[in-house]
Amino acid sequence: MADKCHLCLLGLIFLSSLLTGSSGVEYVHVFISSGENVSLLCNNALPDCNSTTWIYNRNSATVELIGLGIKKKDTERHERLSLGSDCSLNIKNITKEDYGLYSCRQYVDGQQQGDDARVYLHFLHFSPSSSQTEISPGSSVTLSCQLYSFAGVSCDDWIRSQRIELFWVNQAGVKLTISDSRYQISAPGHCIITVSTTLLNEDDNREWRCNVTHRYQVKTSVTYTVKSLGTSGVDDAHVFISSGENVRLPCNNSLQDCKSTTWNYNNRHSAVELIGLGIKNKDTESHERLSLGSDCSLNIKNVTKEDYGFYTCRQYVNGQRQGDDARVYLYVLHVCPSSSSQTEISPGSSVILPCQLYSSYGVSCENWIRSQRIELFWVNQAGVKLTISDSRYQISASGHCIHTVSTSLLNEDDNREWRCNVTHGDQVKSSTTYSPTIKSSAQDKTTAAVIPVHITNSQDPSTPNTHVTKDTITDLGETEVRTVGALLRVIMIIVEFAAFTAPTVILLQIVCARRAG
Repeated sequence: MADKCHLCLLGLIFLSSLLTGSSGVEYVHVFISSGENVSLLCNNALPDCNSTTWIYNRNSATVELIGLGIKKKDTERHERLSLGSDCSLNIKNITKEDYGLYSCRQYVDGQQQGDDARVYLHFLHFSPSSSQTEISPGSSVTLSCQLYSFAGVSCDDWIRSQRIELFWVNQAGVKLTISDSRYQISAPGHCIITVSTTLLNEDDNREWRCNVTHRYQVKTSVTYTVKSLGTSGVDDAHVFISSGENVRLPCNNSLQDCKSTTWNYNNRHSAVELIGLGIKNKDTESHERLSLGSDCSLNIKNVTKEDYGFYTCRQYVNGQRQGDDARVYLYVLHVCPSSSSQTEISPGSSVILPCQLYSSYGVSCENWIRSQRIELFWVNQAGVKLTISDSRYQISASGHCIHTVSTSLLNEDDNREWRCNVTHGDQVKSSTTYSPTIKSSAQDKTTAAVIPVHITNSQDPSTPNTHVTKDTITDLGETEVRTVGALLRVIMIIVEFAAFTAPTVILLQIVCARRAG
């Protein structure tokens, strides 16, 4: 038991010796990241810095950087070093080679004064898997963050004893964890943490930060900012439109005079100049639908699925290209029903509605949709998403860029709408609607335009025959029967009135004739 107590005591003494000097002088721990400037304090400084010496140690190498207030010029980094007015050691543009143990020592008349002031400099280093500053959506990137530490023990041992944590956070400061399926996180040791992900279009200018905390306080961090799609800092535009609509493509780098503006079009098959120095090229198939806006934007009327692709706006002054291209990716949403071209369809007819997104030039639609969280789906008139759980619909997706729904039309589907939506990041970017006109069942029934009245010889001529035979009205509904009955009653009233007034009319004619004679 006594031996165990001795071991515990020795362990505490060893740990204490890491945190404080042998004489009770506290060690200072400084965390820094690449490219920053740092000031290492000399806590036992005397008023006169001519007595100050700074010594650097790492991996058994000892170098005197400052000797009695004078900078040593034979060191590799002497140009980045300077002595502060409080005898602190200033280092500019820190690199990972600067981590280690720094000691500030004081001399008076050749005699060391007190104990060394010791500063442990810990360096946080970041390395992306790609040196490119701009990466297209769908590309994979691996971000590695490592803490270089020297405290007399290994970095891992020191991190465990000092409650130091290394981790990545997103732009909102939320810690990235393995529970988020988008990220693959690994930690080969306590002093290195790696995160891998596939870039999305919305990641453009997004930041991820690697933080190092000491006793739950952030000491330093490094940031990775991705710039996707584009080569100049001019933001690329992504425009969604459905066929048949009009669209405006912005020229973000336009000059005041649109006579300097040229619009080029690219798809998988061709490259065409649509507008040349403000003048429309009339040799293109779509030139009648094109026009140049007052802000140099490209306007396209009645968009078709053939218009999808990649558009660039370029500026020229005196024959010299000005700045970088403004790029616009145009995506066209198109629905082509498989039913006949008739505007009216009978109940019971089957209809197949394929909705397809024609993706822009540069990356395949499939890859781009997966990386950009784009979804293609059908909704009913109330905006409720159609799913395979509804037995009325048969839904298939032959790829991420085409979504098909099949159904049999009902009589109540007359003028009902179904919409195909495309969403990007949970926001509806465009939609297209299908609305059938259903032939009503009443239109298929035989109706009589005129209902004849039959008079037989066995009856008084003043009495109409009100009997309606099956030959007269065939397959009439209840409404039609009521209409026929009302008509017959009107006819009977007219006939009775004529029979009642006929004798009076005849008598008046006789009286008038006699008076005339």
